[in-house]
Amino acid sequence: MKRRCRILLFGLPFVMAADFGCATPPVQPTLTLEQHTLRIPLAVGSDGTVSFAERPPLIGRIDLSPILAAEGIGTGAPPPTVQIVVHYGRLYVAADAFAAIWEITPRPGTTTAAYRSIPIAHGAEARAMSDIRLSRYGSSGSSCLRIDHASGDPLFITARGETRDDCP
Repeated sequence: MKRRCRILLFGLPFVMAADFGCATPPVQPTLTLEQHTLRIPLAVGSDGTVSFAERPPLIGRIDLSPILAAEGIGTGAPPPTVQIVVHYGRLYVAADAFAAIWEITPRPGTTTAAYRSIPIAHGAEARAMSDIRLSRYGSSGSSCLRIDHASGDPLFITARGETRDDCP
């Protein structure tokens, strides 16, 4: 009996090692997650930045100075209040003073982001926009960012960042 116990005692680690070496990795638990849209109205500071710290639990800051300059809003002008929407990982920035919606795409692992303008109005009406409203639109399987404004028809931006007249 003692010999059998010794064999089990000394042999068990080898058996366990062999068993674990061939075992398939454990299945990780999963859950459904749909992160679509978060809309935040923020005041732009005199230095051209908006701070997420005003709206916990978000933390961070975005320097909108290049966007303000592209929109023709100088440092002497009163800073606008912007709407920022997080939609499928991109941030969209709009303000009544803007002629375009601005898409900001964070660069993972850095403190930088790419940005581009999405024109809403053209020609003489480019500065006539007012009552800009960004919102989520569509079903959970196919939602878009909806852009409403007083000077024209709604515009939609898909999850891929494509601009359309409708939400597919």
